[in-house]
Amino acid sequence: MPVLSVIQRAVRARIARLGLRPGASVLDAPTGEGALAEALAQNGYEVHALDMDRGAEAILGARFRLADLNQPLPYPDARFDLVVCVEGIEHLENPWGLLCELRRVLAARGTLILTTPNTTSLRSRVRFLGSGFYHTDKTPLDESARQPLHHIGLRTFVEWRYMLHTSGFRIGEVGATHIKPVSYLYGPWAAWMWLYTAIAFRKEKNAGQRARNLQIRRALYSRALLFGENLLLVASVIEAPPL
Repeated sequence: MPVLSVIQRAVRARIARLGLRPGASVLDAPTGEGALAEALAQNGYEVHALDMDRGAEAILGARFRLADLNQPLPYPDARFDLVVCVEGIEHLENPWGLLCELRRVLAARGTLILTTPNTTSLRSRVRFLGSGFYHTDKTPLDESARQPLHHIGLRTFVEWRYMLHTSGFRIGEVGATHIKPVSYLYGPWAAWMWLYTAIAFRKEKNAGQRARNLQIRRALYSRALLFGENLLLVASVIEAPPL
């Protein structure tokens, strides 16, 4: 049985607070080695898992299905109460397509828990300022061949928020899976970045977006986004998926 990573432990703890009914249907995509899916099954949920690698099949058995998350998911509409997408979407060529598919397979009151590297952290911003690379990808990617483990789709929190909110979701919680102590060393940058962001946001003329920008700025300067290693976003289904 694979050991849960620190990120998976944070996701499992957040799921425990959702108050899901016993036997609730959960999709873990991608599942990786299957550690989180197996842990959730042991907690009494009806778990299904997808991945493009068969590594989890021996553990999960019939609960596992081989799938490319860049393609339509092999499930009917409104099939799941909860979908967890842990450290997977940043590897995909079609992340927007995956979000639309996750919205499709979620029930009307379903929940999505998404984790992905936090490129918005102070440490990542400083490294990008100095090198042009986020702290999760310090050097150029190996371009000799397409590699499914490459972080080809790293995005900022603001971009993930836009993608989620235009795919039939609303973010209800913005958190982080964990914080490394070294990240606090970058704290002195926060005041300058807060001021720079406040000035930049003043350019927005649309009243509705100005109100949304207040929410965005509060999230950007939360402890989770300033120092967290990985985003942990909890989003709810709000509307029919876009055509």
